Amino acid sequence: MRLKNNKGKVHFIMVAGKDFVQNEMGINAANTLIEKGEVTESKQFEGYPICVDGKYFFEGTWSKKKRKLLHPQRLSREIRPNRDNAQ
Repeated sequence: MRLKNNKGKVHFIMVAGKDFVQNEMGINAANTLIEKGEVTESKQFEGYPICVDGKYFFEGTWSKKKRKLLHPQRLSREIRPNRDNAQ
């Protein structure tokens, strides 16, 4: 996931009772909410795919990080014990 940075701020939609409020907050404050809350992907609001605790919807892009897989030969080298240090 990646927040859309607009001059150090990010637009968000927040649940306020039965209504929704649109505003902006600092990128650092948004990152703190994301770190401390439960983050899910949302399709409730177009352009706001990042949902935190079912209350905050942040503007940005949702993408899962791709993990780089090790090549099998490289992996086997890392698993083998180091013969130089073996006694």
